[in-house]
Amino acid sequence: MTYDNELRLTKDKGFTLGEYIYMGMGKCNGINVCISVGYKIDYCTQKAKEFVRASNDLIVFHKINKVKVGELKKCDELIIDLNEK
Repeated sequence: MTYDNELRLTKDKGFTLGEYIYMGMGKCNGINVCISVGYKIDYCTQKAKEFVRASNDLIVFHKINKVKVGELKKCDELIIDLNEK
């Protein structure tokens, strides 16, 4: 699924808040780190952008993992270009 499709899905009346979490993932010194978490993808993106700014761009925001609550593995990975979002 694409970022835009996922965003539309979270704005749909049938969307169930709390069924999934979105984890904003970044790279810091070559290591994957979680930099934001949200029940909606737009909130996750907003917080990831704030984290990147606060780090003086030492962290690169590069993807969002979608995880079903209660599961340990991602069910989807959305590669993003921060300049587009």
